[in-house]
Order: sequence, then structure tokens, then C-alpha cells
Amino acid sequence: MAGVAYWQLDRHTSGAVSGTTAGTLGIDPLLVSAPALALLAGTVLTLRLLPPVARLAERRAAGGRGLTAALAGWQLSRRPMRGAGPVLLLVLAVALGMLAIGQGASWNRSQDDQADFRAGAPVRVLAAGEAGPGRTEEYAAVPHVAEAAPAVRTELPLSGNRTATVLALDTAHAADAVLMRPDLTAQPVRPLLTGLGPEGSAAGARIPAHTARLQLTAGLRASAPAMTADVTLVVEDRYGTPYRIPAGELPADGRRHTLTPDLGGPLGPATLTGLHLTMGQPFGRAQQHRFSVDALTATATDGTVRRLPLPTGWKAVSESDGTAASPNADTRPTRPRVSSSEPLTVTYGTGYVPHEYTWVISSLTIRLQAGRPAPPQITAVATDRFLESAGARAGERVDVAFGGHTLPVRIVRAVRALPTTPDDHDGGALLVDLRSVNRVLQARYGTGVTPTEWWLGTAPGEAAEVAAALRARPDLEPEQVIVRDEIAEELRDDPFGAGPEAAFAAAAGVAAALAAVGFAVSAAGSLRERDAEFAVLRALGTPRRRLARMVAVEQGVLVGLALLVGAALGAVLTRAVIPLIVLTAQATRPVPQVLVELPVPRVAVLLAAVALVPLLVTAALALRRTDPARALRETGGE
Repeated sequence: MAGVAYWQLDRHTSGAVSGTTAGTLGIDPLLVSAPALALLAGTVLTLRLLPPVARLAERRAAGGRGLTAALAGWQLSRRPMRGAGPVLLLVLAVALGMLAIGQGASWNRSQDDQADFRAGAPVRVLAAGEAGPGRTEEYAAVPHVAEAAPAVRTELPLSGNRTATVLALDTAHAADAVLMRPDLTAQPVRPLLTGLGPEGSAAGARIPAHTARLQLTAGLRASAPAMTADVTLVVEDRYGTPYRIPAGELPADGRRHTLTPDLGGPLGPATLTGLHLTMGQPFGRAQQHRFSVDALTATATDGTVRRLPLPTGWKAVSESDGTAASPNADTRPTRPRVSSSEPLTVTYGTGYVPHEYTWVISSLTIRLQAGRPAPPQITAVATDRFLESAGARAGERVDVAFGGHTLPVRIVRAVRALPTTPDDHDGGALLVDLRSVNRVLQARYGTGVTPTEWWLGTAPGEAAEVAAALRARPDLEPEQVIVRDEIAEELRDDPFGAGPEAAFAAAAGVAAALAAVGFAVSAAGSLRERDAEFAVLRALGTPRRRLARMVAVEQGVLVGLALLVGAALGAVLTRAVIPLIVLTAQATRPVPQVLVELPVPRVAVLLAAVALVPLLVTAALALRRTDPARALRETGGE
């Protein structure tokens, strides 16, 4: 019965509470009956161990010369089931006590693991509106924040109406902040994450830290001066995230103009990686333009003005969104050509919109990007659930959408689960490096994705202060700051998990008390029945000290056997049952899975506490003084 109940419990997927057909919650009796039956079955099976142990004790005693061991072995083999009751009670007390210890330690560990998994980091901040270029630096500057890692979360549709979670994380800065249990991956977390990021830094003009203002001196000459171009700076922060910062309008009059983009606050350290010119495409006739950049200056918060050197290698491409309707290739813009790097000079033809397409409004964008090596391929870590759902394996490529563009991603490793991405009932999860994603987007499409959340590593014990400082910001709501310690405290306060722990502890205490009383009563009764035997041995000259040792050996064997079997049974049941009965408040299996813990010091205290009363009773009975003559007279002797 215990085997069948455990098999059914193992197959159970919804836990202790399952939805009934009426939509209400019902209690599953397997959660209670299976552990109880397994405990009772294991305890009763202990009876089968007593006869062979008694025979073994007799053989060992017969091979020796000592009277104490011989008498103790003979008594055990003659009445092997005399101590069955006390032994069963002791085994039950020890096994139930170990179940209580294992359930409590494993449940507490599971709450910590679940809190780590849900939070992902000591503190995680969700996006509040549009993230500016200095947002990550602001979070990193909060006192007690050791590291800040921006992240972007998106979804990947899979077959069978399943959806996978795709997490793009700045793995270089998150390697020491991610809370990931070691058994979820086959290699250490830090090498796993840092191996996803690209090598080298971004190419472009270096913008120093604490830059309060940027000024761009540029000119635009056109064959038809009556037009303007919108200039946008592409600035990449030290976390690899690109931001587009409008710098203003540049008239096509051939003169030098100073443009001052609105940074929204102090900037840097950062890198100017590109420039974008956007203008309307002319009708009927193409134009030739010449764009040049003379200087880029940075003003620090202390008023220091510094001229920033521009890189020598630039690449330029043009994009038009309206000329595709025309079959004439002459209407399309010509390829931009970088004719000089000091100053930076670019010439290009605008193309035009034919007169017959008067309803078409077309814009032309010239993208200038600092020369850099070809972007590396995007590599990913996938969960086992994702590989199963997508029908993929390590080494294969999958297409993932970022910022409206589809990018190929190669899976390099598999893990059991990824923090903040529960995947037990969906399509799993992918982890990629945010810096790699943005480099590929910049190289191919001149765009990027900005963070939607930030993972913050904190100094030990300082998460509460960091959370308080973040929640004091006017642009953040309290629920946008996720704190790992708060989640753990909330989970521990859940009575659904604390109830079984209290029940196990109470049952273990009652079992220990019953075992102590039962052993004392059984041992006292057994020795009282043998008073005549001891009187005969005393009359034959056996010293009282040897009789005391014989009693101690007999009872000690029973106590030792009970403790050994109870500890073994408790360890086996704890390993087998605890993962099936530790559930969440929603009556589901926790993510990540429960790791069973049996703290050795607490187990040692349990064994000592359970054995204390039987040992004291045995010592008292062994040292008691009796009158052999009176014992013989009471049994009819002369």
C-alpha cells in the first residue's frame, strides 16, 4: 500500500491541492497517506531485522570467552521479539524526527531558492517610462550598489501555442549579481554568463564621465539650399546600450552651425558611435549634398571644455522609405561616400520622388557609423524546456525578434532553468547578451534596444537600503523595485508551507515521548520477569557488575539498532518524500526544484535526545540492587 501510494504521489503534478471539476479546491489525501504509509511500512519492516541480528549476536558471543557477551547474545537470540515494541517506537521517533528536520530545512532552503529565482538579483528595477542614456549610471550610483546590469525581456512564439521568454542581459556586469543555484547549470555561473558577451569596446569618440553638454559643429551644403536635415547623435553608454539623442535641425546653407543636443542630465562615460541625418526626399529632381563635421566638444559639470577627437574610420549608408514604389533606379539615392576624415566629410545624392507619385512622402536617412570589426554572432543559453519545446539542441540557430528586427541566435549551452523565467508550463527561456544584440542591430539596421529592467548587485545586507533609496525616487513606484529579501520573507510567512513543518515537529515530539515511555516500561517489565534468572546467576557467584554490563549490552543493542535503522529509514524517506510534498502557496511544484537538506548537527541532536531517556533507564535498571533470596522465594525456590 505504501508503494502504490508513493507511486501515485510521484505521478501527481498539481501537488497537495488540485482543482476539482467544479472549479473549487479539494485536498488530495495522497499528500498525507503516502508519507504516513511509507513511514509505517518502513518501521514495521524493522521487525524483520531483529531475528537475524539476534542470531548474529549469539554467534559472536559464542565465539568469545566473556560471560557478559555470551549471556547478552543468548538472551537476544532466545527472545528476539521481546524488544520489538520499544524498537518500533524508537525507530518511529527517529524516522519521524528526521522527516521533521528534513522538511523544515528543505522548506526553508526552498523559500530562499524561490526568492533567488523570482528576483534574479538582490534588487531588480522594472522600467518606468522611457529610459534615458543616464538611467543605468544613476542606478549604479545608488549607495551600496556594487554592480548594475541593464536587461531587455521579450517573447518568442513557438509551435503548439507556446511562448518562450527571451532575456537579453548585460552579462559582463551581471555575472556577480545573478542569483542562480549552482545545480541549475553544469558549469559555474560567472564563466557561463561572461562567455556570451563580445570582446573589445565600441569604436567612436570617447565622451568622458560627468559630461553636462555636448556641442557638434557641422555644415550641410546642398544644390537646392531651401531644405534642412535633422541631426541625431548615436551615443553608446559603457554598458553597450545605444541611445539616439536629437541634436536639432541643420540648414543646408553651407555654413557651420553649432548643435547642442539635450542630454537630459550628466552623461558618460560613453562613446559617440554614429550620426544620423534625416531629410525629406525632393520631388522631380535629385540633389547633391555635402555634409561635414568640424568639431565635437564636451563641457563637464565643473565647466571644463574639452574637444573630443573623432575616429578616422567611418562607414556611411543611406535609406529611403518612398522610392521603392518607382521602378526607375535613377530615382534612388546614391551610395554615400566618405571623402575625408579630418574634418569628417560625406557626399551623397538624395535621389528623388517622380512627379507622378505626388501622393508619396519620402524621407532619406544617411547613417554614419564609426568603423568597427564585424559584429560577433549572438550566442545564447537555453533551458531544457526551451530545447524540448522548440525541437532544438545545442549548436543550432534560432531566429529571435529584437526591436522589430529578426536576428539569428546560436544556442551554445543548456541549463535546467534561468532566474526570473519560470518555464515549467510554457516554452522555456533563452538568455543572450544585451551588448551583443545591440552591436548586431547597430551594424545591420542602425538601431538598438533600450533596457526595460535593471539587475542590481548590492553589498551584503544592504539590499533594504538600496530598495529604500530607489523607492524614494519620484520616477519609480514601490512595486517597480523587486527585492529578493522581501520575497523570501513573504514566502516564509505563508501558512501553507509553515503548517506541515509545525505538524511534523509536533508529531516527532509526541513520537519521541511515546518511545521514551514505552522503552522504559518495556525494559522495566522485562527485567522484572528475569529477576529469578539474575538471582540464580548471583547465587552461582556472578558479580553484580557483570550482570549490570549484560543488561547494558542487551538494551544498548536494541537502542543502537533502533537508532541506526531509524536514521537510515528517516534519511531514505526524507529524500523520497520531501520533494513531493513541499509546494508553493498555489499548490504547484516550486521552481527551482526542492533540494533536500538534512543538517548533520540537528540530526545528531535528535539522535542524542531520542537515545537519552532509554540510556538513562537502562543505566538505572542495570545498577539497581535486588535481594536474590527474596527473588528465589517469590518464584518458589528454597
